[in-house]
This record gives sequence, structure tokens and C-alpha cells, in this order.
Amino acid sequence: MKIRDSLWKFAAALPPSWYQALLHRDYFSIYYHVVSDGALPHIRHLYAYKTPEMFEDDLRYLRKHAYHPITYDQLSTFVSHGTSLPSRAVILTVDDGLSECFSIMRPLLHKYDIPCTFFITTNYLDNCGMGAELKASLCVEKVNSMKSDQKTAFANVLLTEFGTIVSNPEDIKKAIFSCVANDHRDIDRVCAILGIDIEQEIRKIQPYLTTEEVRQLDADGFTIGAHSLGHERFSELTLEEIEDNITQACQRVQSITDQPEIPFAFPFTAEGLSREHLAAIRQRHPEVGLMFGVDGIAPDAPFMINRFCGDSPLYTKPGKSNLGRAISKAWLEAISLNLHHKLRSSHPH
Repeated sequence: MKIRDSLWKFAAALPPSWYQALLHRDYFSIYYHVVSDGALPHIRHLYAYKTPEMFEDDLRYLRKHAYHPITYDQLSTFVSHGTSLPSRAVILTVDDGLSECFSIMRPLLHKYDIPCTFFITTNYLDNCGMGAELKASLCVEKVNSMKSDQKTAFANVLLTEFGTIVSNPEDIKKAIFSCVANDHRDIDRVCAILGIDIEQEIRKIQPYLTTEEVRQLDADGFTIGAHSLGHERFSELTLEEIEDNITQACQRVQSITDQPEIPFAFPFTAEGLSREHLAAIRQRHPEVGLMFGVDGIAPDAPFMINRFCGDSPLYTKPGKSNLGRAISKAWLEAISLNLHHKLRSSHPH
């Protein structure tokens, strides 16, 4: 552990220009999902997230260490026309379009004058529905509140209804999320079994942004992007479904914001998707802007902007951001991947 920590400290001390020179990369991108100091039942079993104080520490870190947050328009012009970017350029993004984008993240971004791109899942705008993963988190929350005999009874139901074998109560969370992976309709059945009224939960939690909030974010100067129609796994879609999903989501955002082009961030991952097909979609639909993935700082097609996640609160301390560690880790992983590709290409089978 001490050796690893020492390596991270050494990596963090290296000038970012060294990493950029090795990878020929002029910028990097960070993505978040949500920021809250509350125990969000629809989120807490999906991933860890930062408090407002931790997020503010991240923004303060960027300013203190002379990073230059850029707008989506700056990045788009750089990619399409080769214009220059400021040194240590970084683009911040937020996925899913959760309500905390407006209530918590917006004022903090304003405070530090940092631009951001918010990617919204258009079918859930105005709280017209809820993503399957969020429903699964609510189910886990409900199961965690059960007594031991109730958990055992629920495990038996999972076996009867879905053929899922749960050997111990600790496996129930995995079983619930497997329902999301297998068929999104299954999670609705699990909700019904547990007595969770999703419509009531949506009214109570109000998890997503409203159209008026999106318009205000746009008026504030933030960029609004699309994050699919319903947070689908694109690896499971046909080529036609991929194109329809991207274009319809982008057109929905454009109808609200009047932005000339709408960036698109893939839910989960863009790994395995044909870059030729995605390039053809952009060619046929000029309203579709740059696309965003989640592969750190890995090289990709010119229009595919990979990002690393800033959500994790690990290694944070009061007043001390973990963002420097995350940035160094992303650069090191990208360099390692780049060397791996070069070695493979120089020693073909």
C-alpha cells in the first residue's frame, strides 16, 4: 500500500505537460453523475458520490493548479478546425440529468466560473419515468430494511419468478441488478413484488431535471447534451436502433435549447460500437455533435471524447480534493494502454 501511494504521489508530481507530450493529447475530460450530502436511496446502491463540499474542493483544485476548464464549443472547434486550446485544458461533464445538477452543482460551477456540459436522458426529463438502475437501487434499499426471515422469503421468490439462486442474503443485491441486465421489464416485476410504487417514488423524489431547469442551464451558458432516450445499453441495440436513439435524443435536446449541435454521451460505454457507423450517423445528422465515452484518456476516433469518472469520494479529506490522484491515474492508464498497443503493433502474430 505504501509503495502504491508513493507511486501515485510521484505521478501526481509530474507536470501534466509530460503526460500530454507522451500521448499527444491537448485536454482531458471528467464526468460526474450526482453530488449530494444526502443518502439518496435511488442512487446509493449504484455508485459512491461526492458531497457538495467535496465537489467544491474539486473545482477549487482545478483553479488552484492552473487548469483551464473549457466549454464544449471550444472543444468542438478544436476537434473540427484544429484551433488551439489553453494549456492544461479540461472539460467537465455530468451524466444522467439528475435534479442535483441544478440545485447543487449549478451554483458551485457559477461560483468558480467553470463551464460544464450536462447530458440528459431525455425520456426521463420532467420526471416522466425512472431508469431501471435507479429502480434497482430502490429495491436494494427496501431489501436492506427487511428482517432476516423476510430476506430469505424474498430470495425464494427470486428463485421461483426468475430462476435466480441466492445462496445468502448478501447476494440479493447482485440478483436484483441482474434483473436490470437481463431485461428492464424484470425490475418492474421486482418492484411490484416488493410493493414499491415507482410512480409514487418519482413524485416523492423528483429525481430528474425539468424542462424549465434545462432551459435555465442553457441560458446560464452551460451546454446541454443528450445521454440517450432511456439509458439503454447500446451494445444490445441494432445499428438502426443506435442511430434512432442518438438522433431522437439529440433532436429532443435541440428542441429545448436551440443549440446548433448536440453532444451525445453513451450510457455505460461506447466500447465495441463501430466508429465507422457512428461517424456515418454524424455525417447524416449534422445536429449530432461530438460523442463522449468513458475510457479515461484512451485514444479514440477524433469525434469520440473519452472521460474518466470524478464521482469517487475515496482518498478525500476535508478541504483536500482527490482529483489530482484521479487525473494522474487516468494519464498513467492511458500511457500504459498506449504502450500496450504499440508493443502489439510492433510484434504482430
